[in-house]
This record gives sequence, C-alpha cells and structure tokens, in this order.
Amino acid sequence: MDLQTIAATGWGYTERAYIGGWELRAAGGHTSRANSAIPIGDSGMPLDRTLEAVREWYVERGLPARVQTVDGSPLDQALVELGHLETERPALRQSAPLAPALEALRSSSDPHHAAKVTTELPEDYFHAYRRGHGIPEFRSILTSGDALIAFAVVRADNGDALSVGRVAIDAGSGYAGIAAVATAEAARRRGLARIVLRDLVAFAGEHGAENTYLEVEEENAPALALYTSLGYATAHRYHSRRLSSQDVAG
Repeated sequence: MDLQTIAATGWGYTERAYIGGWELRAAGGHTSRANSAIPIGDSGMPLDRTLEAVREWYVERGLPARVQTVDGSPLDQALVELGHLETERPALRQSAPLAPALEALRSSSDPHHAAKVTTELPEDYFHAYRRGHGIPEFRSILTSGDALIAFAVVRADNGDALSVGRVAIDAGSGYAGIAAVATAEAARRRGLARIVLRDLVAFAGEHGAENTYLEVEEENAPALALYTSLGYATAHRYHSRRLSSQDVAG
C-alpha cells in the first residue's frame, strides 16, 4: 500500500463518494485534502470519463474539481497532457519509523510535562488550532476518516489549551499520521509542540503503529528542521491539480 493511499485514511471530510477506486471528498472548500478526488484505485472508466464525473460531482456542490496527485506520477503527467495545468497547495509527505522518532522526541522534550490524549475532540481545540476556528466543517474534518483518531492537548495551569495535535492510526498498514499540530501564539518557543508530538507518537505506538507520516509545506522551514531532527524524510511531493473546464484531448 502506497503512502498516498494510507494517508487518505487519516484525513476527514463532511461528504464522501466513490467512482470505482477514486474517492471524492467535500468539506465546504476547507483544506485541499478534504476537497479533492483521491485516486486510490482504478475508477473502472477511461480517464477522460472519470474526470468528467469528478467535475460534475464537485460542480453539484459549488466547488472546484481537484484531483490529488503525486508530483510527476503517471496520473499527474496524464492530467498535464489533458490540459489540467493548475496546481494548488503543494506539500511534502514525509515518513519516519515510529520507534526512533519517539526516542528522539523523548530525549528532546520536557519529561515533567505531558499532553492529555483523548479520542474525543476537545471543545477548545480550535483556541490553539486557529486554522479551524469558527469553521463548522473543521469539526467533521478532524473527527471523520477510516482510522483510529486521537487528540493531544497541553494545557496551562488555568486549563487553557496551549498546544494541540491529532493522530490517525491506520491499523491495516501500521502507519500513524500526525496532523493539525498548532501552538497558541503566546505559548510558542517553549517546546510544547514536541510534547504534543511525543505523546501522540507514544499513543500511536501503544495502538500498533510502527511508522508515522505527516504533511508539511515546503516553505515551512522551522517545521522541516524539526521533522528532520526526528528522522523524517520526504516520501513524495503532492498537490491538488485543478481540473480545467474542458479536457484538451476531449
């Protein structure tokens, strides 16, 4: 099973449908991963017909039609040949074996502080994860999917959420995906994100995961430096390729 397919189990949506082995997701336009078609298997139709069906599904929902592809893959190249040239939200998908990543986190984080890990989304999660603040769809995005999902929160003495994160554990593959990690602005540069990561990775290990993955934007130098220090390496670069209104070859 490739990492793109594994990662598809770890992110949510508000609505999902299938065209053969293509998974179509919608979530009001919030995050490209929750609003793209993800080719997990064969659609059962020629590519041009598949793309037309994808386009129609998203048009019905008032959303642009996008297909998530690995940069330079055969499908990505085929989409380019059909005239779908516009890409959105490129990112790196990185992976690391769980055990050494956890060891590195334990050696570089405060052992006297811990995050609370729960399978329920904390009510104040979005106080730290500002990207989803005030957006109803984000609750569904973070709580849906085909994996065991858990959340970690580091709190201040008064109970305020300072740093948060999410893990999605895919039992079939043994991979755990880390996502939605954020620290409140006033609490940054205190090592709290490392505590969140440490306790999420430890939870994943306790529930059978042997490897971890995450997504990071290429321009996020501090995050890339942190993940490199933990043993993460890029598996592939991916993006959402936006479908044009009409296939060039059609």
